[in-house]
Amino acid sequence: MALRPVAAAEHPALLALNNRHAAAVNALTPEAFAAQCAGALLALAAWEGERLLGFLLAFGPETPERGPNHAWMRARHPEAAYVDRVVVDAAAQGQGLGRRLYAALAALPGVAALGCEVNLDPPNPQSMAFHRRLGFRPVGQATDPRNGKRVEYLLCSAARFLRSPGESPLSGAARLNTSQSQPSGTAFPPGRSPQHPA
Repeated sequence: MALRPVAAAEHPALLALNNRHAAAVNALTPEAFAAQCAGALLALAAWEGERLLGFLLAFGPETPERGPNHAWMRARHPEAAYVDRVVVDAAAQGQGLGRRLYAALAALPGVAALGCEVNLDPPNPQSMAFHRRLGFRPVGQATDPRNGKRVEYLLCSAARFLRSPGESPLSGAARLNTSQSQPSGTAFPPGRSPQHPA
């Protein structure tokens, strides 16, 4: 299994996976998905050969507001990288892939915490249990004005995902910049190893 930055040619496959999980993460058009990727601090996908296993899109505190949930987190927890969506194919769930994707985000320089939201209404108990196991704690609630969904915002220290201070969970792999619009000098340590969705 390989974790690698998202390439534009891979957008259709990622968008199809995203929209199969629309109840949890909201469907996107091709144009909206491309814009999300272009503005991401980290757009990372997991592949096993040619088979897409899952992906993560996250925005940094410097990223202009990308919707009400990102705006909520950015205003209240500017230390956090905001996970806009993490999606794992049903056949790849339960293998630690969600944690692996989060760990890659936590390893980015300057990321002190990870923030996200999980649906309360309609409920998403699988995602809530997953985040609680990882150590995320509730920090607020709101109703998304775009769709009426009630969400709970969650926060977790980035340090919980790292083996030791300064050590990437993907250590041993070459370091290179992602293809996304990260702050100058920010590098992502991609890796090759395996690994439930939010």
